[in-house]
Amino acid sequence: MGDQQEENGGTPDRGRARTPTLGDLFWVGTACAISVVAGMGIGYLLDEAAGTTPWLTFAGLAFGIVSAVLLAVRQLRRFV
Repeated sequence: MGDQQEENGGTPDRGRARTPTLGDLFWVGTACAISVVAGMGIGYLLDEAAGTTPWLTFAGLAFGIVSAVLLAVRQLRRFV
């Protein structure tokens, strides 16, 4: 335990949340955008193949939004 305190400048790091950097927030935003676009794109491609326009596009969009929210919550929970 003494080694951990020396590495952290004398203060233990337990119980404190880390502040997100601009890079962390940029990654979360980019991953959310990719999730939504990928879900909608896959839904669109399936719609074209099955001829069910626009239902699978909407389903893919909904899946992308849900996955983006879950991803953001999981990543941002590290900072709370």
